[in-house]
Amino acid sequence: MQALQTLRSQFSLVLTDFAESSSRFRILHTIPPSQPPSSQALRTVFVLDSSFNPPSRAHMSLVKTALTAKHLQTSSTSNSHSHSTPRASADADADVSAEPTPRVLFLLATVNADKKPKPADFEDRLVMMVLMAEQLRAAFGDAAGSTSNTNTDPAAGNTRAPVVDIGITKEPYFIDKASCIDQSNVYRPEEDGSFVEQIHLTGFDTLIRIFTPKYYPNHTPPLSALAPFLSRHRLRATVRVETDSPSPNLKDAQGEPGSEFDTVEGQVAYVDRIARGDMEAQGLKREWATKVELVIDDSGEAQGVSSTRVRDAARAARFDEVEMLVGKRVTEWIKQRGLYRD
Repeated sequence: MQALQTLRSQFSLVLTDFAESSSRFRILHTIPPSQPPSSQALRTVFVLDSSFNPPSRAHMSLVKTALTAKHLQTSSTSNSHSHSTPRASADADADVSAEPTPRVLFLLATVNADKKPKPADFEDRLVMMVLMAEQLRAAFGDAAGSTSNTNTDPAAGNTRAPVVDIGITKEPYFIDKASCIDQSNVYRPEEDGSFVEQIHLTGFDTLIRIFTPKYYPNHTPPLSALAPFLSRHRLRATVRVETDSPSPNLKDAQGEPGSEFDTVEGQVAYVDRIARGDMEAQGLKREWATKVELVIDDSGEAQGVSSTRVRDAARAARFDEVEMLVGKRVTEWIKQRGLYRD
């Protein structure tokens, strides 16, 4: 735990320097440390942008299912050219020796459009992001490179353990985050590619927020602001229907005709509306529907998991429940630091 305290102190210094600099994006830490971004030529990077307050199994599930699905698509290309509705699966069993190591970016915004930075300090969130990254790698069989005791997850199949970058940005809005990652040139494209494609992993409620016109008041029509992003990058959104659905974000969008986001069918229908051109008057082009992959997570790992539930359980000292939601080492950090007590 002393090593984590040292890491927290280092993060504190870097956060101060970042705040005073003109930089909009910076990578603070990589797991494993021996593989900085410049060491690997990439075609894609998976981006998980969140407040990580705290990181939970729901966050990890977004990444695990995306990496597993990517492996399945790659390994089945020579066997089938058919398309089916994507679903998270545990049936990965192909040889991955020729596949590149996946790259994942955990991205924390130090300025958020909707949330104030409370109750956990950014330094604590960054430490917990590191712990979650180690847990993620352990799920893919990285026993040597992880300090976690988590066993390999069968759902990970034969997918390689990803390299995980821990990054921060000053940009509060989604499209600007993607832009500053591009402009940083941190990630090196493969020789046959002009840029590294970002695949942003979200829940359906975040997808709705990205496609909400009020966030783009300086563009006419407002959703035309998405053009630079969707011309280069993609969104992978996981259907999320909970007992308390829809979330506040979805309730805000419920005023749109035909929006019934508290069901799987309603969420799928939303992307179908984009493909039909129903939102082109607001600037959302129908062809952009091909850049949105809506998936159903059959693993059940994220069911009932939310950062709010973690904070409530920590406040009530129900640490068995906290561990179930975030894992052992993140729970230990929450307890030691006394996070979410008030």
